[in-house]
Amino acid sequence: MIIPAAIHVSASRRHVATRWLCTALSVVVLSWLAGCQGGAQQVLDLESPQARQARRAAAHAIKPQETVGIGPNRIGLITANMAPGGENRRERDIRDGAALAVDELGRAELSLLVENTDGSQQQMREAAKRLAQQGVKLVAVSAVSEPVEVVREALGTQRVPLLVLRSDTSGSSPDTFYFTSDRVDSAVEGASYAVASGRARLLVLTPSDLNARERQRLDRGLSRYGIKPDLVATSTATFPGEGASAAKIKDIDAVLLIGATDADVGALSRLRANGYLKPTATVLGSSNWALAAYKRPEFAGSKLCLFGPENGSRMTKAYLQRYERAASTDAAYGFDIVALTAGLLRAHGPDGITAKNIRSPNGFLGAAAAFRFEADGSVRRTCSIYDVQNGGVKLIDPAPRSF
Repeated sequence: MIIPAAIHVSASRRHVATRWLCTALSVVVLSWLAGCQGGAQQVLDLESPQARQARRAAAHAIKPQETVGIGPNRIGLITANMAPGGENRRERDIRDGAALAVDELGRAELSLLVENTDGSQQQMREAAKRLAQQGVKLVAVSAVSEPVEVVREALGTQRVPLLVLRSDTSGSSPDTFYFTSDRVDSAVEGASYAVASGRARLLVLTPSDLNARERQRLDRGLSRYGIKPDLVATSTATFPGEGASAAKIKDIDAVLLIGATDADVGALSRLRANGYLKPTATVLGSSNWALAAYKRPEFAGSKLCLFGPENGSRMTKAYLQRYERAASTDAAYGFDIVALTAGLLRAHGPDGITAKNIRSPNGFLGAAAAFRFEADGSVRRTCSIYDVQNGGVKLIDPAPRSF
């Protein structure tokens, strides 16, 4: 059963009541209620693995142009699913998540026009022109290898909102929004969780590949939460054992480690060996950590702030049933593109898909938790907190459903 988007009064995170700056903002709910499960008779599946794979490929084959839904309100999606290197899992997940959302949230009200390109400027430009001719009210772009200005220019005088599935806001315009979250966002939200938990003294170790724009975003994000680290250093720092530097980082009770390479492990080991960290100090990771990092004994007990769909949710169940694979964070992003649009339609009507409404400070609630957009078009998302244990991660605090 599908319910219209509604205003949802926020609730504080159960374990850390002060984590979020606002505790009474409302959000447009973009989820749908679980339906009743009927009893299904067990049958013997005689289909061979080869036949099953062929059936799945035929059912979800990628075409240059696709239309999902029959509604009068059209939105566009430009992918790089036809890239020369073959099908890309990220691009496919975004497309599949968006298609699922149309069927689940508003097939009669929405039409999703998918343009599967090779990711080149020429094909992206041609795709944008076709979408403009069909009167789309919003365009999402998952193809990220070329400047987003290519699409904006091809749309001509139609200043429809543009959702770009990347985190870098360079070259943004007032009606362009950046829809994905990255390691910097994860690090900032993780730090806010630690500080709200009473960790007053924070040391930040940055990886060697953190570029200048990421460092600026990191500083701005921490400042937004009023966080002033005792020290921000690269993971190659030596941390001398005496003098002013040693006094400055004494009794650290939280270490934010954005990377998880050997250099990062070495820096953490030096901090511990020199007595800079309290025995109860928390190590905070980021979404940049590879799965192999969870198996390193040095990271046992670390906390991670991760974005993505909640396992066992209606969206993840529907995605698994349709595509026979687990829903990734990218699939949730694709789903939320359509969910955002459906929510705006229900709240504001056919003319409500505007940049002004997308910037609502109340935010939205989708498959990848709550999100809202900043003045520069970047996105802020709530995230779930995980504990690193036994070579994996365990959920300890679900993502808040509001800000």
